[in-house]
Amino acid sequence: MKVYFILLIVLVTILSAIYGAPSKGSTKASLIKKKSCAKDCGEVYKPICAGDANKNISFGSECVLSNYNCENQKDLKVISEGECPGGGGVRLA
Repeated sequence: MKVYFILLIVLVTILSAIYGAPSKGSTKASLIKKKSCAKDCGEVYKPICAGDANKNISFGSECVLSNYNCENQKDLKVISEGECPGGGGVRLA
């Protein structure tokens, strides 16, 4: 009986170590970086289309684009005012 109890404790410990690890991007350093990047963009809605050679994304304002670039280590540039053609939604935060 004691052997089963010890094995159960070992199994629970191993499983908690495997499945209890933080998910990718949730380390303390990445959370601090995201917090330091975040600027309050207020309620200004002046949509822009920004992108790089691979993809265009609509943003609610240049402030939101700046936050996105900082948090994701990207360098998307403004392509035009207004939403990007083709829909896909607008990133607001």
